Formats: sequence, C-alpha cells, structure tokens
Amino acid sequence: MTLSQDEFGVLGPLVVRRNGRAVPVTAAKHRIVLATLLLDANRSVPAGDLIRRVWGDAPPDRAAQTLPVYVMRLRRTLGEPSLIHTTPTGYRIDLPPGSLDLHRFEAAAEEGARLAAAEDFTAAAEAYERALGCWRGPALADVPSESLHETAAPTLAEQRLRVTSELVDVKLRLGRSDEVIADLRRLTARHPLRERFWSQLMVALYRVDRQADALDAYRQASTALARELGVDPSDSLRAVHHAILTGDPSLHRPAASTWAPVSQLPAPVGNFVGRAAELTRVTGLLTRGAATVVVCGPPGVGKTAFAISVGHAVRERYPDGQLYVDLRGYSTSPPLPTSAVLARFLRAMGVRADHIPVGTDELVRNYRARLRGRRVLITLDNAASAEQVLPLLPRDPGCSVLVTSRNELRLRATTVRLDVLRGDEAWKLLARSLGAEAAVAQFDALAELARLCGYLPLALRIALGNLVGSPHVDVASYVEELRGGDRLTALAVDNDDTAAVRRAFDLSYAALTPEAARLFRLAGLMPGSDFSVCGAAALLDAPRAVAHGLLEDLASAHLVQRAGGDRFALHDLLHDYAADRAEAAGEDLDAARRRLFDWYLRSSVEVGDVLYPELGRSGPPRMSQDDARAWLEAERPSVLAATEHCAEHGPLPLAWQLIDAVGGYLGSHGHHVEFLQAIAAALGAARAAGDHDAETSMLVWLAAEHRNLGDPRSAQRYLRSVRPSGPTAWLHAGLDGVVHLDLGELATASAAFERLVALSGEEWAGPHVRIGALAGLGAVGLMRGEPVRARELLAEGLELARAADGANLEAACASLLGRCYAATDQERAVGLLRHALAAWHGTGARHARAEGMAHLATALCLGGEHAEALRTAQRSLALVQELGGSPRIESEVHNALGLVLRHLGEPARSVAAHLRALELATSAEYRYGVACAHVHLVHALTAEGRRPEAVHHAVAARDLSAHSGFAEWESAATTALATLTP
Repeated sequence: MTLSQDEFGVLGPLVVRRNGRAVPVTAAKHRIVLATLLLDANRSVPAGDLIRRVWGDAPPDRAAQTLPVYVMRLRRTLGEPSLIHTTPTGYRIDLPPGSLDLHRFEAAAEEGARLAAAEDFTAAAEAYERALGCWRGPALADVPSESLHETAAPTLAEQRLRVTSELVDVKLRLGRSDEVIADLRRLTARHPLRERFWSQLMVALYRVDRQADALDAYRQASTALARELGVDPSDSLRAVHHAILTGDPSLHRPAASTWAPVSQLPAPVGNFVGRAAELTRVTGLLTRGAATVVVCGPPGVGKTAFAISVGHAVRERYPDGQLYVDLRGYSTSPPLPTSAVLARFLRAMGVRADHIPVGTDELVRNYRARLRGRRVLITLDNAASAEQVLPLLPRDPGCSVLVTSRNELRLRATTVRLDVLRGDEAWKLLARSLGAEAAVAQFDALAELARLCGYLPLALRIALGNLVGSPHVDVASYVEELRGGDRLTALAVDNDDTAAVRRAFDLSYAALTPEAARLFRLAGLMPGSDFSVCGAAALLDAPRAVAHGLLEDLASAHLVQRAGGDRFALHDLLHDYAADRAEAAGEDLDAARRRLFDWYLRSSVEVGDVLYPELGRSGPPRMSQDDARAWLEAERPSVLAATEHCAEHGPLPLAWQLIDAVGGYLGSHGHHVEFLQAIAAALGAARAAGDHDAETSMLVWLAAEHRNLGDPRSAQRYLRSVRPSGPTAWLHAGLDGVVHLDLGELATASAAFERLVALSGEEWAGPHVRIGALAGLGAVGLMRGEPVRARELLAEGLELARAADGANLEAACASLLGRCYAATDQERAVGLLRHALAAWHGTGARHARAEGMAHLATALCLGGEHAEALRTAQRSLALVQELGGSPRIESEVHNALGLVLRHLGEPARSVAAHLRALELATSAEYRYGVACAHVHLVHALTAEGRRPEAVHHAVAARDLSAHSGFAEWESAATTALATLTP
C-alpha cells in the first residue's frame, strides 16, 4: 500500500479505493475501460484496443466518439482527472508503486524465485505466499468483457498456477510434505492435465509414508492424460513413479532441478481469423506425438501469427517448455548464426554460461543432450534454408519442431502451405475491426477492399490501420484510392507476391505526417530485430518525446509493431518498403546511420562510465547503475549487430570502440558466443584499418573471454601474440598478470604487475593503472603468505580507488584486504568483504560477487558465526551455479563451503565439498586452489578418521606449495604432516 492509500485490484473482482475509501464503478463498460487500463498501468493503451475490449469484434459505428465520453465519466468517478492521461494514440493510467495488486503479485513472485535460487527457502515460501495472497478470486471476475476473458484472464491464471507450483516446490524442500497434500489434491482435480502437480503430489504422499496413495495418484494421472489427450505420462512423471516403486532414497532429499520450463512464445496475435483446416491439421500432428512441421507461404500471409497460435494451442502437450526464435532469414539484418541461436536456447533451458561451448558442433551436441527425455516445442520462425534449420532439430522423440519459411524446405517434415485467406475470411477480418453495423452497410465495398488487398493478411491489417479510428469509415472511397496505386504498383508484375502488400503500404505511407513518414523511412536502418524510442530519436536527431509520439502513430497505422516496453519492430516486408521510400525521397541514409551508431557508442561509453569507471573513461554519468544495466540488457543485440555492420561496411573504428565500451558487461554476464563473434568481427576491422592499438585491444578482449571460459592457456596465447604500446599496454599487462596468478606462476605475475607500476607513470595513465598494479601485487603477496606486505599494498590501492571512484577496483582491493585479515581480525575482514559485495552489486559484477561471498563465508566461519557462514556459502554456490562462473571461482566456493561444514561437525560433507573444489581447480590449472583444497582435505579427512588419505593430501599440498611459492599452505601442510606422522 502507498502513502496515499490508493489501491486498485484486478486479481478478483475489480477494486478501487482512493485515500482508503472504496469507490464503486457501477457501469459495466466503465469497469471494462478501467480494467484494460490497469492491466497496462503506466503504459499507453491504444484506443482501438479499448474499443475491442469494450464492444468486442463488432463495435458500433460511433465507438470512437463514445469512448472519450466513458473515459471522462470514469475520471469523474475516480475523483482525480489527472489519473488517466490522454496520449497521442489512446489513454494511460498512472499509478504509484505498489498500488495495483497485479504489480504486488509480480514483485513478490519475482522475489520468491530469487530467494529460492539462493536456497533461502523459508523466505521464498513467505514471498510466494504474499504473491498468492494478492488474489481474491478469478481475475477480472466482475468485468464483463469477452475479449479480456479470452486473452488477459487466462494469462493471469497461468501465472497464478506457476507461482502455486513454485510454492509447493519450496515447501517440499522445507519438509512440509503433509501441509501441501490437500492443496495438491484440489489442484490435480481442477487441472488434471498438469503433470507437475501430479508429480508433486506423488512425492509428498511418498514422504509421509503413503506409498499406495502415491501410486494411485500416478494411475489417476495416466487415466486423465489418456482420456483427454490420448497420450502417456511424460518421462519425468514416469521417473517419479519408478522411483516410488523402487524406494529410491533420492525422493526424500531431492536435488535442486537444473531444468526450468520456459515459454518464449510471443503473445497470440489479436483478431486471428480463418485457417481452421490448417490449424486442425498442424495441432493434430503436434498433439498426437513428436513431429516436424514446416509452414510455408508467401510473405505477409501470416505464417508467424499462425505458428504462434498453434504454439499456444498445444502448450499443454509440451510441459517442459516452448522455445522460440526469429531466424531473420528474410530480414535486412544478417541472419542469426546457428551458434548464437543454440547459445540462447541453452541459456533459456538453464545451462550455466561456463557450460555453454563456443564451437557449433559441440553446441549442437549439448543442445540435443539437454532436450533428451523432455517434451519441448521448438518454433523456428522465418527460416531461409534447410541448412539454418538442421542443426536446431532436437532428434528426441518427445520434442517437436514448427518451422515457418517462404520456401518449401528440404527436410524430413510435414509441409503445410498457407495461401491467402478465402474471401469470406478476409471480409470477416475487416468486419471485426470495423464493427458489424458498418460492415453490413458497406458489405460490397469491404469485399472489394479484400480483393484489392489480394486477401493477404498483412495487406488487410495495413488497410485497417488507415480505416479504424477514422470519424467516418468510408470504405468505398478508400477502395477508389487503393485502385489508383503509384509507380511501385504499376511496376509490379502479376505474379509478384508483394504487390498486394505494396498497394496497402502506399496508402498507409501517404496518410502519414511528413515527420512520421521520415521516421518510417529511417527505421529500416535499425541493425537489430527491434529498437527503442531513444534509438529512433537518434535516427531523427529529435527529442525522445517526439520520436515516441511518431512511433505510436506508426504503430496505430500497423507500419511498426509494438515489441513491449518502449521497443518497436519492423516486419521484413516493411524493411524493404521503407528502403524503397528512403531512396525515392533522397534520404541521407549514411548521416542517419552514423547518428544512430554514434548514439550507441555514446550510450555504451556512458554505461561504461557508470559500471566500469576504472577503464579510464571520463565524464560525469547521467544514469544510475540500475538504468545502465537495464540499457545494456535491452540494447545488447542491437549493439552487437551494429558492431558487425560497422566491421563490414564501416566506419571501421566504431566496431572496436563499441567492443571496448561494453566488453566488461558482455564478458561477465555469460554472452560468450555472441561476444566472441563480435570481437572477431572488430578484430578483422582493426586489421583492415591497420590500427595496431585497436588490434591489440581486441586480442586482449579475446584473451579475457577465454579466461572467463576457464581456459587460461588460450588466454596466454592471445596475450603473447601481440606487442602492446601506448594506452593498450596497461590492459595487456594487467590481464597478463591475472592469468599468471590463476596459473600459480607468481614470479611472472609479479613481473607483469611491476610493468603496470611503471606504466602508471606515463602521461596517459589514469589512477586506475596504479590501482590495478597495487591490487595485483597485493594478490601476489596474499598467495605467497606475506600478509603484512599484501595489506600495505592493498590499503594504498583501496585509498586511491575511493578517491578515483573506481567501484570495481575498490571492491577488488577491499575483498583482497578482507582476505588478508580473515585469519587474524575477522570483524575487519567481514566489514571489508561486505563493502566489496555492495560495490559489486551496484556494478552488476555477479561473478566477482559469488567469489566475494565465498571469502565472506570463510571469514564468518573463522569468527564463529557458523550459521550465517553456511547461509552465505550456500548463496554463493547458488549464484555461481546460476551464472556459470569459471571453475576457478567455483573451486573457491566449494572450499569455503567445505570449511563451514567441517566447523559444523559434518566431516563427510566437508570432504565431498573439498574433493569437488580439488577437481574444479585442477581442471582450471588453478594451483593455488589445488593447494588450498589439499590442505582442507587433510583436516576434513582427519576429522573423519581417514588418516592415510589425509597424509596423502598433506604431502601433495606441501610439494605443490613449495614449488609454487605458497608459503602459507606449505607451512600448514608441513605442520599437519608432523602431527599425522610423528
């Protein structure tokens, strides 16, 4: 609740309270308008959407004039006229945070998911229960809108069921099995085809010693699936059944599943008509069993809308998820590389970033292995060729593939061709938007309009963009205009599939204001699949508000598509048409493209100033850290596409400048495949331009990426392949030192950091160069067992970093300094480590946070705070496994967890944790971590009474530490050996 005590509710009957007082909205149509605005609160709702929600597919002739009257009366009812705003295309209701139950539900559900991932299950259960407590009954229960109950209400109900399932999962992990059985009985009765609820019920019954009831639940599930769908239970449900039959002990202690069902399907297309025979055929194929179906047809015929409709219709058949990707086979943007598609799919399916390979062949193997035993629908939209599709076929009997293409692809698949709509279907599509009365009155004109549009759905929708919303819909006059055409129409040959679309485009384009027409022409320059309002403003060289208003005009005319938030997209055919119009208008495309790419670069540099100020850029930041991370996440595909465009077409310097600007983010957030492709393109541009410094910088980024991927030897090879000079030398020296630290080569690492000290005196060097050198030398001292020297260096580095506002370097110095104090002054160590974690949280450096939490757990444990240490270590492990941090970081986490478990009196679990740390550190050639794991194993094995094995690890730790110069571990191992072998 907000301070103003305003409350609005859609999760049940409609609720309105203003200043704590109930406000009845008695008129049915007023409730529909208010509910529609609330569902998209703080966003503009087009007038056409409101009309459809209020009057359905057949609104009266004067709907456009009546709607403002309803809004005016609704404003009076609410008692504050400024609450509902008029926008260029419709209306928007502005609500303060927390005043809408839907927003509170979504926020609490998101918090529950985050806490569950961190294994804080008690808090997660509380958050999920808060989320579900926002519901007061079926969504929109007293809102009499058929349209809302066909689209919005089912989506909200699905979200409610998902959160319910997640709450049950959390309660099962908390051992509250008896508490969930009654709820699961009700859920399976209401939703007998949801196998997840049956699986949870079976596990809960088994855990309370009701094995017979658990087996009976499986029989009930099998009967329901066979009766309703004609299918057998999924592999996952059969696996639970088998585990119950065999008494599998894992049922009592379930491991956290790494599979999270995901649905990437876009929202269904509104006003979808026709295709009954094709829908029946394709849904039948995909419902009866696994299938590969290719839906082909001319451009604009509605293949994407058809595929999305099919996907939503068969979702229940694919409970493990629905993957979707636009392959951009016919876009002006480059087609998506297979490796990028596979990497996206693997991330969506919960694969850790460091487990996603780089090579295409290995990506294909991992993708198919991940899908094995699952029921997933993969929709591949806009495929240009069979070669694009073949690597994405899962080859698993439970998965199906739905492909759309303009061509009949040579695949082992069922091909379904979509042609233009029948005349009656095209008439129905037009009539639904215009209203029954207007449609009947102008029956013949509508039929002629459908014919002139070639019965093509895209052409029909473009025509509707010109007709709907007009004060007096005169279809006959529009038909006469459409008959006229222009040069594009005259030049179109009879069998040109795009001719009908172009006729409708011409009239829509001609109806635009000059400003909107110019933005439409320039929108074809956007490099990604969608774009933001700010990007459009850069193209136009106009204020953001102007660009937003023009985009809303284009969206109302169906010339651009809303893509969520403040983002928009352009259909492939409209890209081509926009290019034709730009050429005809003599538009200066190079200047516009340069404005756009300069905006990408300026924004990227500004984001870098906020998140990575130690990289040496200057200028006061104008955005918060949260805004910076959000911008990068939204614009990442466009920035990478711009990088590759500049590398191929110029200006070449922008390619490597964009990589330098966003490299820190891309390298730390798991986008390795796309980032490597972009670096390779920028490296080619640097070599083509003969820019030695740029080439060095790109090779350093390649080295950094391979280090992130846990391959320090490849990183070394890239670093050795260049001779840096000038400002690039500090990046090279710093990364060279870090890689040698990872490999335990302390003397070479120290020499690299000493080079950095020397470079810090150069005229171009900012304070970040010296801070990096001090942090590196401090780390060397820490690993050598020289805590006094390390503390001196790190304290100086921390002081300089605070003065220079270098958040990441400040965090690095604070974290290393905290580790130096962990054994002697735990209070100071904990304070420094928490300071580092707070800084890394702000910059989004999540891998560093995972490692910092591991060291915080160690300091807490040594200070006697074992319970908090365990929680911290578990959160660290959850985070590193979610992110896919390097094996080096994960080994640190397991060593910290093992230490805590030993202090809690669980030596067996401690041994297992340290053995895992040893395995990870060995695979990464992280010698310091190997020595650390050996030493910890000595103590854990001794506590468990396994003295011979403890001696073995003590010898290994002593010998490795003596060779590498890890004096602290050598001393600890030697002392342990003296105790074990007197």
